[in-house]
Amino acid sequence: MHCHLFAHLAYVLMGLWLWGSAASAGSFDPELARDAGLTPYPVPLNGPAFRLPDRSGVIRAKNEYHGRLVLLNFWGSWCPPCRKEFPSLERLQQQFSSEEFTVLAVTVVDSVEGVERFLGGREVPFDILIDTTDRTARAYRAAGVPVTYLLDRNGRMLAGKAGEMTWDDPVVVRLIQGLLTE
Repeated sequence: MHCHLFAHLAYVLMGLWLWGSAASAGSFDPELARDAGLTPYPVPLNGPAFRLPDRSGVIRAKNEYHGRLVLLNFWGSWCPPCRKEFPSLERLQQQFSSEEFTVLAVTVVDSVEGVERFLGGREVPFDILIDTTDRTARAYRAAGVPVTYLLDRNGRMLAGKAGEMTWDDPVVVRLIQGLLTE
């Protein structure tokens, strides 16, 4: 798997493949999403269910995050752009620590040992799930890493981004704040 080889094409194709619910996304602002560097989908897309272990081996399911706005990030501890953007995901989560928002990092074709080496003993303010086979990444059409999706409180994908990004950028923060106030 290459860091973001084919990732842009993958999330565009995923949008066509997962063409989902036509329900409105409340206060989701597609223009603000574009300004933030994300590609908004014309309608919210139903994201596939998943069941993956966290770093402790506890199985976590997509439905456990229902009711929360989720920034779903597919990454790898072995991927330089992923490693570079990871601190901005931590800072973003810290800004919304008391809100109904969570970053959810799914490491792809990686191991708990690789993740722990990358973290160097530090704790992170969000869940890291381990997708050793890349089955979940493939279900989301994330053909490379990093690939990130913004999911609404019902688990529907509102927008996506292939490639590295600074996730605590003020425009991203404004986008999330708007969705949390809906």
